[in-house]
Amino acid sequence: MNNKILQFLFIFTGIVTMFTAKAQDTTNAFGFNFNKVKPIVQVFGTASYNVNDNFYSYGFGRAHLGFQYKFNEKWSSKIIIDRGKPTTIGQITVSDSADNLLNVQNSSKEGAYYTMFLKFASLQWKVNEKLKLEGGAILQNHYITQERFWGYRYVAQTFQDRYYHTSSTDLGFIGYYKFNDKFGFDVALTNGEGVRVIQDKFGKVKIAAGFDLKPLKGLQIRIYYANKTSGDSINNKAQQLISVFAGYKHPKYFRVGGEFNYQQNHLNIKDEDLFGYSIFGSYIFSNKFEIFVRFDKLISNTKAGENKHWHFYNDGSAIITGFQYSPVKGVNLSLNYQGWIPDNNDLNFQNHVLLNFEYKF
Repeated sequence: MNNKILQFLFIFTGIVTMFTAKAQDTTNAFGFNFNKVKPIVQVFGTASYNVNDNFYSYGFGRAHLGFQYKFNEKWSSKIIIDRGKPTTIGQITVSDSADNLLNVQNSSKEGAYYTMFLKFASLQWKVNEKLKLEGGAILQNHYITQERFWGYRYVAQTFQDRYYHTSSTDLGFIGYYKFNDKFGFDVALTNGEGVRVIQDKFGKVKIAAGFDLKPLKGLQIRIYYANKTSGDSINNKAQQLISVFAGYKHPKYFRVGGEFNYQQNHLNIKDEDLFGYSIFGSYIFSNKFEIFVRFDKLISNTKAGENKHWHFYNDGSAIITGFQYSPVKGVNLSLNYQGWIPDNNDLNFQNHVLLNFEYKF
């Protein structure tokens, strides 16, 4: 790990500990009560062995560091920085079949592995027991239900995050309304670019809505729709996403879930559609040990030999299985296997053995 990141982690943790331990029931001159501060720390690490290439690697996939502050029972705020890869490649030049030069704006988020960026900076107003509103750099509520149900984000992202590279946060507003314990919904209006980009030059936005159903104890269902428009004269088709998830969780022994995703006009490119589903489950032996298994299927309507704009995966299937050991609360360790089976017979299977860890508080 980069020395600067280690230094930052130690300094950040030290400051949080000092403030929270020092400030019993005191409030400073600005009215800031340190007792209302909750530190947020979450770090993922991975040691990986690529069986096909006989290649070893080690890295940190995520480092969330931040605070949550509660002004009173109705108002709260959150600010979190993320160690990630925020740099965009920018404009590149390509040529068509007639050797005409074309300018292309590449929006992929690649760059330095040790760059910190602001991921969350939101203000939440809890209007009443049923309604809450949030604005700023917010957590999008598209695959969060699946991610929490899956429970092994430090091992592998859920479907939309892993294959569609949908940003977990965005700039905008979101509202949650809970009718009762069985039914609730949320509506969001965001810029559609993620928190790394303020807004595209065409000024279009993303509108999304989700419905949460809990008809029976342990059973939860979520239906989600998002529409992201574009004023680009070339890539001007609305990108639409429909996602359906259902999962059942036994209070002691197991959980099983599945989701289906359909994205039309990905990246606002006409007729470039993505399909796929993910089925997963886990068996809980104790509060320290559990095993899990997952199967993903990724499909697109891109014809063989055509360029795929959407991600570095080809169509195919993924298998993820392993176990998790939790020696203490807040620490998770996992030894697991992750395989990729491409639909294209000219491509090789990918086999990886990984040791993942997560700690959070």
